[in-house]
Amino acid sequence: MSVIVFVLTLDEIDGVSQIMPQVKKEWADRIIFVDGGSTDGTVEKAKELGFEVIHQKNKGEGNACRVGTDATDSDYVMFFSPDGNDVPEDILRLIQKSKEGHDVVHISRFGKNSQSDDANMLEYFGNKMFTFLVNTFFGGNYTDALNGFRIIKRDIWNELRTDAQHLDIEQQTCIRCAKRKIPIYQIDGREPARIGGERIMRPLTTGSQLSYQIIKEFIFWDF
Repeated sequence: MSVIVFVLTLDEIDGVSQIMPQVKKEWADRIIFVDGGSTDGTVEKAKELGFEVIHQKNKGEGNACRVGTDATDSDYVMFFSPDGNDVPEDILRLIQKSKEGHDVVHISRFGKNSQSDDANMLEYFGNKMFTFLVNTFFGGNYTDALNGFRIIKRDIWNELRTDAQHLDIEQQTCIRCAKRKIPIYQIDGREPARIGGERIMRPLTTGSQLSYQIIKEFIFWDF
């Protein structure tokens, strides 16, 4: 079972400097940065730490996921953010659950035993609302439909044929798994506070993207 971990970055020098030394290269077959045009030294730091880097021509987390997966080959792919929100040791937890036979596994920030030190009240209720909508309209059983820290079997990733460009990639992955009756194993996890950098999520913009996506995915069910 081969695993590639994609580290998605855009100007995350502070997080990369603190988080990536904790990520051991032997945890996965390859650990590859997909960078969206950082100008703060993120790429240079990644190379200094000995990691591969793929340069993303366009912007957006969803685009970065596809740029990475399209350029590589492995049995499983994982998406990791080095901004401090993802706990490095959870990489091992995700891989272990995959070895136990789960094709899609993700970390939930809002499960029964989860903890988020980063989400404010607006983000908390926003997550609860969109997760409820995904569960209601598409038959999911999620506690967090908006977190992107996951491992997924490459064959399933390809089957989902995602086209979301930005942060809505997380919700689209959950929606399309629900449509295809592909179970997602959820691990209750902890989300530490962000380390430096600029928060990418803009409530109004992201909320609009997520709302539009739910309507679109419901009307155009097949993909």
